[in-house]
Amino acid sequence: MPREQSWSGQTPFVGREELLDQLMQQVDAAVGEGGRAIFLLGSPGSGKTALVGVLQEVAFRCHRELKAEYVNCAQSGERTWLELARLFTRGHRLKRSAWKVVMEWLDVTQIGAIFTAVWRTVKAVRTGKVGEDDERPGRSASDTAIEAVRMLVEYGALEPRLVILDSLERGDAEDLAGAFALIQRLAQTRTVLVASVRTKDGRPPPAIADLILEAERLGRSKRVELPALTLKELHEAVKRATHSAVPDEWLSWLAEASRCVPGALWSVLGRLERDGRLRRAGRGWSWQGSPDEGVGSAPQRTVDVSGLDDQDLRLLALAAVEGPVFHSTVIAELSGISELDLEDRFSRLCRVGVLEYRGEAGQGPEVMSEYAFRNAIDANVFAASYPEEERSGLSARIEEIKERFGLPSSEH
Repeated sequence: MPREQSWSGQTPFVGREELLDQLMQQVDAAVGEGGRAIFLLGSPGSGKTALVGVLQEVAFRCHRELKAEYVNCAQSGERTWLELARLFTRGHRLKRSAWKVVMEWLDVTQIGAIFTAVWRTVKAVRTGKVGEDDERPGRSASDTAIEAVRMLVEYGALEPRLVILDSLERGDAEDLAGAFALIQRLAQTRTVLVASVRTKDGRPPPAIADLILEAERLGRSKRVELPALTLKELHEAVKRATHSAVPDEWLSWLAEASRCVPGALWSVLGRLERDGRLRRAGRGWSWQGSPDEGVGSAPQRTVDVSGLDDQDLRLLALAAVEGPVFHSTVIAELSGISELDLEDRFSRLCRVGVLEYRGEAGQGPEVMSEYAFRNAIDANVFAASYPEEERSGLSARIEEIKERFGLPSSEH
């Protein structure tokens, strides 16, 4: 679902040349002299993810042998580092497995050994593994992460690698444990660890701050803080996004309204588009009137949603259509998502301050969880963001589900 007030035009990456130069110096140093850790720090909407994407492209152009993997820590789930290790080391493990298979066949002297050799050959072909070392169920996530880093160092440590951990502040204990373990062994590798971190009042979360201090203590770290766009960069961004010249009065107004923050800039352009102040004109956009004539102001959310994904936003919009107070079973039926998965997602949204848990509702065996938006303004804004083309029959469907489960009608 498009974000409320989202801009339907392009969102070009502009400027940041000096930052990119600093980051590429670290990549070059890692490839030539040993691993490095880069921490991209910035407020919500400052362009961290976009900068990471451009850095990856530039790094590939400069170092063709570089292998890279991207992880969104906000959605990574468990065993992030184990998956990374397997992806990076698969070729090396296949070679070692092939050698072990050869040794098995050379050692065949009896029927039982033939069976074992055949079984291990089939396993090696199917999985790339020989033996039981790769599977140790029952270990904690942190132990798994540390073991995965050991695998990265054991297999092809001197291969140039780029590990991107986006939104590390939203990662779990395993994400942090793996990052800490890799930082301690960077000198043994040619790996670049890039972590983007959202800051609050200019500071990263305490756990990330400790991680950065450890990397700096080892002398293999670069801390990069993303500043706001300059007026020149903002002008270039809007010019590219609209494929048109930007009137001076609009440029000044945009700088003030967006605070020169990229994420806020796209939201402001989206509001102008919705209000008819920016209109498509051929392949570009045209500016209508001037800011002095007044720009319509839509209700604004009271919560920060920059850390939420599109699924979160769609579910919140759907829930808001039911009302400021809504029910997990109703949303599960409407969205097609299992109620268990929804409960996990709603619990997380409660922790970040968007929702609150109200208790249980329903009758008899049909008991379900009841949630509410912490602020009625947020419920109204989310409800308004639900796509018009999908609203047909939705209210009737909600009432039918609520009646079936013995819930009071929204119309009462």
